[in-house]
Amino acid sequence: MPPAADPAGLDHGVARQGWRRTFASLTNPHFRLLWVSMLFSFTGLQMSFTAQGFLTYDLTGTATSLGVVSLGWGIPLLALSLVGGVAADRLHKRWLMMVSHGAMAVSSLITAVLIQTDVIAVWHIFVLALVTGTVFAFNVPARQAWIPELVGRDQLMNAVALNSSAFTLTGIVGPAAAGGLIAVPFVGMAGVYYLMAACFAIVVLGLLPIPGGEPVRGREHASPFREIVDGLNYIRRHPVLPTLLLMGFVPIVLAMPYRQFFPVFQEEVYGVGSIGLGVMGAFLAVGALVGSLGVASLTNTSRRSLIQLVGGLGFGVALVLFAAAPVLSLGLVALLFVGLTSNGYWALNNTMVLGSTDPKYYGRVMSVYMLSWSIMPFVTMPESALADQFGVQKMVAGVGVLLVLLLLAIAMLVPGHRRLRDEESPRV
Repeated sequence: MPPAADPAGLDHGVARQGWRRTFASLTNPHFRLLWVSMLFSFTGLQMSFTAQGFLTYDLTGTATSLGVVSLGWGIPLLALSLVGGVAADRLHKRWLMMVSHGAMAVSSLITAVLIQTDVIAVWHIFVLALVTGTVFAFNVPARQAWIPELVGRDQLMNAVALNSSAFTLTGIVGPAAAGGLIAVPFVGMAGVYYLMAACFAIVVLGLLPIPGGEPVRGREHASPFREIVDGLNYIRRHPVLPTLLLMGFVPIVLAMPYRQFFPVFQEEVYGVGSIGLGVMGAFLAVGALVGSLGVASLTNTSRRSLIQLVGGLGFGVALVLFAAAPVLSLGLVALLFVGLTSNGYWALNNTMVLGSTDPKYYGRVMSVYMLSWSIMPFVTMPESALADQFGVQKMVAGVGVLLVLLLLAIAMLVPGHRRLRDEESPRV
């Protein structure tokens, strides 16, 4: 008579299988090295989000100034994102990323020196943000286009989700570290920027041994302008890409600026210092990490469009709850759900966009996706004015409600979204 099955052993086996599926793409040594390098890159970026906002608000005391500085990112991103996509399809992706991280290291170093010599002004922050925005116009399309080359289509969703989880994992450490170090007398704001410069310099060294990244061979190149037009026509004719890009565009442009207003919540709503600001970013990142790892555990047979829609609607509701929280403890709980829903949403959207794209168009399609991030600062400006006029809590709550209404409208009225749902419906 055969021995009885061991339910506990079966459960452990299933758990191990699920754990392996969640981190499957990290078994690829080249993607693993890229992922580790991105940990340093994202740590520097997460620290910059906290440090730049705190520094700007400390110098001016207005929410509008946060919107003005964010334009420093938006202007070059809007002007150069499509060019960056062409560059990612035509040039060596690894070298594009190395040069861009080197530029970010220099920019952070200059900021640190300006702070240490006590000559820093808001216009300096704006100009340096212009530099960072220019760099990102080339960096992000190159990175996003390189990932499927390293891992292949079978592990693409897992790799994109883990790339997102690296960003959110560092979001736990980066904001808390920046907020805490700003309060340390012998480190302060200048020390934080020196540390950011070191993180970006480490990335340059980490990327050097990773193979690949070359443009597609044997492909004839038209002029950059014609390649931009070709990429836009490819998107326009595609059956689902316009809908997926729209689903990414609306939450990023409308709702993502909420992060810019953390210094206002910290000062005017909760009455906490820089450490509290860092804790807010860390709680947001904990939720975001759970969301991205949840996406990494999904299979290619999951109903991704439906899961994404639920995540987007949850994002809007979570923003309303965060805006309504009268004290920091309740705000932190709400931020957990803001991070979980928003990051799960974007990780799925990135995966679905790349999975639907011909490899020779990866860079150009992702550069169009990047346009939403470049337009976002222009929306931040009126949102900043509304926050100063009516209060930051009312403004963020209104954004959350509007996001829910727009996503419901897309799901019900846009044919491409119905096509996505039909394609993923189980066949009887």
